[in-house]
Amino acid sequence: MKTITRDEAFTLLKKYNKDPFHIQHALTVEAVMKWYANELGYGEDAEYWGIVGLLHDIDFELYPEEHCLKAPEMLREAGGSFSCIPRLRHHSRMWRNH
Repeated sequence: MKTITRDEAFTLLKKYNKDPFHIQHALTVEAVMKWYANELGYGEDAEYWGIVGLLHDIDFELYPEEHCLKAPEMLREAGGSFSCIPRLRHHSRMWRNH
């Protein structure tokens, strides 16, 4: 499974999100996820969890009604089956109810 770099993730985020609020929200969640990873003893995976945070709303700006449903498709179109896809899909109540 492809591992996406932080730079690739940020480029993807900006491809699908133009609103400065959404970009800042993603950066904030990235930082929080990295902090929690370090605090909870998963420091070696902090970069991965930061990327999950960065991409967690990648589909929201374009597809608010299909939030978390479009993200996997968007990431696959970007080049593969990223290991973070399951984490992205499960952060929304909408996804869990499907």
